[in-house]
Amino acid sequence: MKQAVADVLNRLPIFVIIVCSGIMIYVATSVAKIAFVQLDPIYAVWYRVGFMTLLLLAWRRPWTRDKRENLPQTARQWLIVSIAGLSITAMNTAFYIAISNMNIGIAVAIEFVGPLTVAVLTGRSWRERVGIAIAASGVVLLAGISLQGPQGGSFLIGLIAILCGGSMWGVYIVTGRRIANRGNPVDTLSVAMTIGWLVQSVFLAAPAISHVIHPKDTATWALAPGGSYAVLGLMFVVALFASFIPALIDQVIMRRASAATFSVMQSVYPATAVAVGLAFGEVPTPVELLGVSLVIIAVIVTFSGDKHPA
Repeated sequence: MKQAVADVLNRLPIFVIIVCSGIMIYVATSVAKIAFVQLDPIYAVWYRVGFMTLLLLAWRRPWTRDKRENLPQTARQWLIVSIAGLSITAMNTAFYIAISNMNIGIAVAIEFVGPLTVAVLTGRSWRERVGIAIAASGVVLLAGISLQGPQGGSFLIGLIAILCGGSMWGVYIVTGRRIANRGNPVDTLSVAMTIGWLVQSVFLAAPAISHVIHPKDTATWALAPGGSYAVLGLMFVVALFASFIPALIDQVIMRRASAATFSVMQSVYPATAVAVGLAFGEVPTPVELLGVSLVIIAVIVTFSGDKHPA
């Protein structure tokens, strides 16, 4: 079965794989957003990160004897891995807060400001400067029209959260490059995720567990008998399809495509998120579609000519 799946992924066009992966991610994320009625986003993300971490650890088992030498060996290496893990956790937390206050498609588009900013800071060609200018125009357009709407206050919270999430994505890109230069990067990622989740657990574990055992008064099916188990099962499925399986698919894609090609093809994610959002009742305005389109163009312009993209 495992070999059959690998054969299919190796034969399908890379663009088709990325689109399918994006659909899977954003359908699972949209389901999680619906579940915010049962469990607040700040607690839901703790379960998503936690289940993702446990799945990675079960898969990679970085503590085994033959893999220990690939673990960080110096205080500096542990610091880099820790920052990577904390940035991933913060990015996911900010994203969940953001989508509870804005459409998923808009959040995904704005979050791309993170890697685009890294490209500007590390790149030397005209593409990075033009790309960030186009992206900034798209973000300003999205923010301007949404802040003037009736949900402007809520959108502002989401905007601040997703800009923080985008910056954490940028931090992860920088530290992730260093992680990729030694040992097995997926093994190291599992360690980084563990560190990030443990730190997150200091603040969120107790209330997250409590809110599943004793759902909030505004919850519906979570209050029914067996509702707590249903919430846990749902969050496991979300982590599986929104985080773990896409991570495995990325490994296949990165073996078949250059980093530049992968980065450009990821520009389809905002469009995919908007399309999935439509199926869940999130209808963007023409101006919002224009803003998302500008971000997509910015990603293509920035990374299409770069052999070593952010």
